[in-house]
Amino acid sequence: SFSSTPAAESTSSTPAAAPAAAGGGGGCPMKKNGGGYFGGKWFGGGGSKEEHKIPIEKIESKSTSSSANGGGERGGCPVKHKNNDKQSVQYNVYSQPIDPKNNMPSVANQLPSPSQEGQLSTTRVKSTIPKGGSGGETWTYPSPQMFYNSLARKNKLGDTEESDVESVVALHNNMNEKTWYKVMQWEKVLDEDGQRAGGSKLLKFLGRPSDLSPKARIKNLLFGYPLPFDRHDWTVVRPNGEEVRYVIDYYYDETRASETEGSGMPDLHDRDAVKSILVDVRPAADNIQNAFGRAFTMPMSRHILKNTEFETLPLFPTKDLKEQVHESEKVWANIQKSVEQTKAKSDPKSMVLKEADIPEEQREGQSNNVESADGITDSEAKEIALSFASMLTECGETQKLVDSCKDEKECAQASLALTMCLAKIVCPVQQNAVAKAINADDVDPNDEKAVAAYNATFDAALENMAICVNLKSQKAKLAKKSYPQFFQNA
Repeated sequence: SFSSTPAAESTSSTPAAAPAAAGGGGGCPMKKNGGGYFGGKWFGGGGSKEEHKIPIEKIESKSTSSSANGGGERGGCPVKHKNNDKQSVQYNVYSQPIDPKNNMPSVANQLPSPSQEGQLSTTRVKSTIPKGGSGGETWTYPSPQMFYNSLARKNKLGDTEESDVESVVALHNNMNEKTWYKVMQWEKVLDEDGQRAGGSKLLKFLGRPSDLSPKARIKNLLFGYPLPFDRHDWTVVRPNGEEVRYVIDYYYDETRASETEGSGMPDLHDRDAVKSILVDVRPAADNIQNAFGRAFTMPMSRHILKNTEFETLPLFPTKDLKEQVHESEKVWANIQKSVEQTKAKSDPKSMVLKEADIPEEQREGQSNNVESADGITDSEAKEIALSFASMLTECGETQKLVDSCKDEKECAQASLALTMCLAKIVCPVQQNAVAKAINADDVDPNDEKAVAAYNATFDAALENMAICVNLKSQKAKLAKKSYPQFFQNA
């Protein structure tokens, strides 16, 4: 839902194109699991679905990279930087460097996803939610690109269009601000002294969409309330250091959805903008104090002292909500299925979205949900054929380098050069990300965190590009099979 302000996944300015991207013979080893090299004849030479590993030599500094490639010019292989500092960087299960204070990634994944077609905004919005353990700092929301990557990695894209992501992020941010407002209403009642001493801060949070809270389960079973579409657990820290966990259930009421212009881009601070999402916030009954607060302190404040505007979500559903129970159960079943698929497919040691993790409909037909050769439209096949013709013209010389390479190193370099050239035409968004990483010149080799961030960004960009080209390869093979007349000159 959030990322720490230093960014959990990073951007860079657009540099000059990398030498390999221009179709030259430079490049670095990119070897497939089976021993072959990625590249081959045009769209990846066979469309193998193997995972692509990219071994990159580690060196001491960027100056070593320059000398190794013949002088001070940037060129040839991009390299990982190695630092001999004894202090080690901590990583999460996705191999992302993390901030040990809150277990959040310290490197923001602003890279385009392998199946992504267009550019998404990398602009991030500051929240009003104070961040625990950071002085006066507030949490920063993920950019549309980061949000899209998170959905892709968790296999939750579904029918989400890239053009919808900015609106989804705006709704997401608005809901978090509304949730925090409700949390603070509780805190002002349960910890009056603490609010006068500086107030509570959000320390950490956890999304638990596949876990029904006891309250949500009871409301559904006993009172016929719809199931929530999401659940969060937020932990706040009070000025005295006490930590309190809050449970938040999110419900959807389609009868309250707005169809007015601009409703899809709510203002960050307008708590009444999204009436269709109902938020149930309360402290977890982890101890007697919290349970007493829920059972007595808050009800007394609301009904007797009348010193709070907090409104609880009713236990009993309206007539309209009762009619949405079946739909909520279908959504819940889909959430469970998605979680199981993610657990079964994801490689816990990689921060990159693997090709096997991309849903089949995206792998075989990213823009039109192509499932077979018959699913590719006439116009789409023509567009693919034009791309194919461009590659014949622009990447012909690089293909010759692959065909004539004599040893492992030479073939690996030629293979990557060809992949870069192909990607420039069929995966320009992903290729541009690699070019940026190659040409980055602001990494201090003595800064361990900066080195770890660069390595993570470069590895992900390179592998995402390779997967993208292979996805396009599979689609081109289907198009050529169905519409051979468009590929007669290939």
